[in-house]
Amino acid sequence: MYRKKWHNFRKVDQGFELEPEVIQKAQCASRVNFTHVAFNWNEEHFVATDTAGYLYYVHLLDSFPSYQKLENIGRATFVAFNPINKSEILVGLTTNDIKILKVNVNISQFCLLIAHKLPPIHVSFYKKYCLTCSCKEVIIWCLHSYSKAQQLRVLAKNVLVKKASFSNLGHIVVLYYNDNFQIWNFNQLENDIKIDTKMFGIRNIRDFVFTQNGRAMIIASSQNKLIILNTCNWNVMKNFNLPENFIGVKHLSFIPSPLDGGSNNIVACVTSSSTLHFYDLNQSCLIDTLQPVEPIKKIVVSPTGRYIAYIEKRGHLKLMFSEKIFPQKCDTVEKLKELCRPVAHGIPEHLQYVKQGIKQELRLERLMLILKEFGEYPEKYRPLIWSTILKLPANKGAYNALANEAANANYTLDILKNYPLASRSKRILLKTTVHCLIQWCPLLVQCSFLPNLVFPFLVIFQKDPLFGFELILSILLNYCQKWFEYHPLPPLNVLGIIENILLQADPTLLNVFCERGITSSEYAWPLLQTAMSEVMSGPEWLILWDHLISFKKPSLLLMSVVAYSICSREIIISSLNTQENIKKYFTKQGHIQAQELLKVAQQLDNNIPLRIHPNHYLRKEIIILPSKGPYTPYLLHDFPKFLTDEISVFELQNLKEKERIMRENNRKAKEHAEINRLKHEAKSFMDQIHQIRLNEAQRCFKEQLFDVNWKLKATEQQSESQRSRRERVSNEFHDVPNLDLYITSDEGIVDSRNNKTTHYEQLQRDVNKLEYEVQSLLTSLRSEKSKVVTT
Repeated sequence: MYRKKWHNFRKVDQGFELEPEVIQKAQCASRVNFTHVAFNWNEEHFVATDTAGYLYYVHLLDSFPSYQKLENIGRATFVAFNPINKSEILVGLTTNDIKILKVNVNISQFCLLIAHKLPPIHVSFYKKYCLTCSCKEVIIWCLHSYSKAQQLRVLAKNVLVKKASFSNLGHIVVLYYNDNFQIWNFNQLENDIKIDTKMFGIRNIRDFVFTQNGRAMIIASSQNKLIILNTCNWNVMKNFNLPENFIGVKHLSFIPSPLDGGSNNIVACVTSSSTLHFYDLNQSCLIDTLQPVEPIKKIVVSPTGRYIAYIEKRGHLKLMFSEKIFPQKCDTVEKLKELCRPVAHGIPEHLQYVKQGIKQELRLERLMLILKEFGEYPEKYRPLIWSTILKLPANKGAYNALANEAANANYTLDILKNYPLASRSKRILLKTTVHCLIQWCPLLVQCSFLPNLVFPFLVIFQKDPLFGFELILSILLNYCQKWFEYHPLPPLNVLGIIENILLQADPTLLNVFCERGITSSEYAWPLLQTAMSEVMSGPEWLILWDHLISFKKPSLLLMSVVAYSICSREIIISSLNTQENIKKYFTKQGHIQAQELLKVAQQLDNNIPLRIHPNHYLRKEIIILPSKGPYTPYLLHDFPKFLTDEISVFELQNLKEKERIMRENNRKAKEHAEINRLKHEAKSFMDQIHQIRLNEAQRCFKEQLFDVNWKLKATEQQSESQRSRRERVSNEFHDVPNLDLYITSDEGIVDSRNNKTTHYEQLQRDVNKLEYEVQSLLTSLRSEKSKVVTT
């Protein structure tokens, strides 16, 4: 390239670092990251591109690497040195072209390879030929004539190309997004071989790479597996299970060494979490590095393995020497000898070895044979088998933290009130688990179906709540995908997928549902939110989930829901004539056997087109829970955005507390109002009783007063009559002549006087007695009136 100023890399502990320059714009500075790196064939130079479209030319022969920043070449999709002409660089562009630049001339002088209709994404070389691929095309170029030599007939109509590459023996391998390979030999392009990787027991292929001698090809899948194929017959040579700390390998690169003869025993693996690991294929173990490596996006190894260049996740470019990363061979041998020595170990180490032995024995391949032979797993070992398949980590620290937070939460869940249990132990277990789930994802507090979904799985793990909780987390994360995007409504998107499957598989049955006013919310959602536990007997439900967990296909649950309707079509069409009967049928236990249901579900899974298949919408990979640290709340991303904003999630607890306080205040206000009402009614009742008593006293007083008056009047009349009689007698005596009564009869006169005196005294006593009675009556009435008034 023409003259530019040279700059040195910055020295760091792990090697050398280059930070991309910041582009100053009118308003603000724009961040620039490195994107692609390529070494030349003699390891004297390498080039790099950034997101702004600039090319960096790096010189490696000096003690400090130095670079030139050249002019803008456009947004690059790949960069590579031409093996035929050492002074040329090939750059794939987002404009669908491939630009060829000369190293020692002006950057404005270039030629273009034009044939791609989409941006080329990968480049590889074989002799004088170059192979480039886009998502739809695979083209072979002749580097002598700069012309298109061949365009391969790829199967890119219905599925996209993920990667295509040459091997050093002339093999051409094309990887599609459906995990199929299409293979040619360069000398026989008229014949091709197609390989379905399902026969190897792997899926979701992330990357493949050839060894330098071209005799083997290594494949990486998201299942933490490495498969080595023999390129002579494309059979499996070796199968590796990567450690559990791998989270899906997304990029592979071999690390050549001087004595490996091109077989390349060390492979660099970049995981989905942007971590870099080095794996020794001979020893089947990870290699400890001398220097830690930051999270990276891409790694490129020089042809002889002397240099390793990688682009960090933050966009910086780093250059390292291989000998500064890996330990010396003698150190490795000593470590291996040390490991081979028999050492006594304690109980924790022994338990760890036992667990490793169990995992080795309970490999999924062996378990699938058991399931195929017997149709179900042994009841005694089902919890162990399920936890092994789903790789439940038994993360006690994370679980105890959630359980402690749940124990300190002073509130009662409304969703548990509608799910009473007779068994106290099961009730406590369900309550604890649901509280832990809500501490993990607070928005689950609004999901009324949660106890119905959780409880059947808890019964299996009721002796080990930790594994039960982790099983439910795994079910929610993997088998309940996209259930909460329309929360608090049913998952309309998932129900739409089920309707499309039923329309494809049995349109007549779907038409019956439509004619009777039955939607997927009535025939599919009740099955989903109970994990089909209400419509199947206990043993049949366990058989169903033995298969669902073993196949590790989240989409198979949706297929099973559709299959349940198809298996019940005769009953639905002939017997269930009303809308109410159909709704009850999908909420009560039926008589469909799990094996029959699974047979129909697997047929649907194999025959449904990809455009309506759940795999087109759902994530295929199974999320593995972390063995250390807290459980990541992945589920929060599934809820509507207005619920998952940080402010909403943060304030949810406060809102729940305010709601609890408000309910408590309302309860107290109702109690206070009820007390006041009772007091008012009591006072009104007492006033009424008092008035009745007062009226009765007044009536009695008037009656007694009337009687007294009547007696007084009668007495007065009697006295008056006696007085008039005495006067009349006296007058008569006056008229009678004076007689000498004493003379006539002395005794008679005395007796007459005595009788009158006695009668008069008797009359006087009666009057006094009557006055006393009247006075006593009046006194008693006054005292009673005063008591009534006091009361």
